[in-house]
Amino acid sequence: MKILIPLVIFAVQIFASSGTNAFVVSIAGDRLSIDANQIPLQDILTRLVEQGLTVRIDRSINPRITASFRDRELREGLSSIIKPLDHAFVWKTVKGPIKSFVRIEEIHVFLPGKMGLIRQLQSESGRVVVRNPEDGSLYLKDEILFRLRPGLTLSDFNRILRKVKGTVVEGNDLSGIYKIRLVENSDIPSLIKGMADYPGIADAEPNYAYPVSPDFRYIRKTGSGTAFSISSDIPLKETSAPVAVIDTGLARGSGIEEYVIASLDVLNPEEPVSDSLGHGTQMALIAAGVVKPYGLKKNLDGRNSIIPIKAFDDGGYVSSFDMMSSLDFAIQKGARVLNLSWGSEIRSDFLEQDLNYAASRGLIIVASAGNEPTGIPVYPAAFRSVIGVGALGPDGNPWERSNFGDFVMVQAPGFASLPVGYKGDPGIYAGTSIASAFTSYLISDYLSENPNATTKEILNALEKY
Repeated sequence: MKILIPLVIFAVQIFASSGTNAFVVSIAGDRLSIDANQIPLQDILTRLVEQGLTVRIDRSINPRITASFRDRELREGLSSIIKPLDHAFVWKTVKGPIKSFVRIEEIHVFLPGKMGLIRQLQSESGRVVVRNPEDGSLYLKDEILFRLRPGLTLSDFNRILRKVKGTVVEGNDLSGIYKIRLVENSDIPSLIKGMADYPGIADAEPNYAYPVSPDFRYIRKTGSGTAFSISSDIPLKETSAPVAVIDTGLARGSGIEEYVIASLDVLNPEEPVSDSLGHGTQMALIAAGVVKPYGLKKNLDGRNSIIPIKAFDDGGYVSSFDMMSSLDFAIQKGARVLNLSWGSEIRSDFLEQDLNYAASRGLIIVASAGNEPTGIPVYPAAFRSVIGVGALGPDGNPWERSNFGDFVMVQAPGFASLPVGYKGDPGIYAGTSIASAFTSYLISDYLSENPNATTKEILNALEKY
């Protein structure tokens, strides 16, 4: 949606260097300040990319820029440094509970008549995950999540943003949460401890980062006689209850496209789903019923529809806020089962509240219990609205590496021969990830025949498999 309505939020100042020349770029909503002496244009624009602005540019364009101004209107300021190049702006409406914010989302820079040559400019740093030294939790650098108190006015919210030196980046309608970008190297744990100074904020959290399936085990290669193929004579159930697989995506050419009823790349919504890591494709194959784990008590031939959602970045992390967007999509597309084959010891109240909401909408949520036998709760598996799943070995006994505890409600086969690798070659893998995805498959299969089943009835039915 293109909107040419400026909105002043607040300044984010970045100091950067190119060679021996230091330069400053300062963004304040629709205001721009620059102090640069013979700095390549793409270096300046990259600083904007690092603060959430998408830049698409003809990569052959990179003149050196000398400019010094403060608080100039963003379009005017950028136009002054990229003349005589053609350029265009795209504005985004950020929806939320208090009011719809409007911010610039993209700038396109190109030579006259050659807009087709523009490509997205990438930041070398990308998303940065940092660790809190106090509790070991992981979160995205310089990002914080706010839920506002009822009745907070826009002017009051603006004062809070000014005080924390933050800029609204995104909002989530269902959860009522805003994602805020802070100045570089902000001390987020200290800021959250000081939330009493911001009475308009009901809750605040780091934008936690969850790793994809730590310690998922590659066992060995399978022999040449285990070539992967999909039987075409096993139909998809017409009443199949779709499984949303929130993971690393689905590889193109996976061979299970006929089972996909919807898909999403959360970080790149306009791009088709892909999978650079392989874990999501592995889980999708199991959740759809195409790959069965070892140690089944009876033959299962059903196939289920799936909704693969790529929420993890190429570094293998998903953020709390991206999980919220994934949940929204899963609900919108009619998922009945939600598979989360990953987790950590990080407990997020925001994520728990969103999963509780998803459960209230009828989703059965399944998550892996973890591949370290510590007895320490792993989230999201340990949330009350989630079915935590441990792993069994091929002999039907508990796998020695599977986590345990009161939050583990189900144990399922956790060894499978997979045609796609994850941190290794295709072959035999072991982990609670497999057990979780297979449990999601079983629940989907059961719901296809019993669409109104309660969670208790589902858990009782799982004991028969």
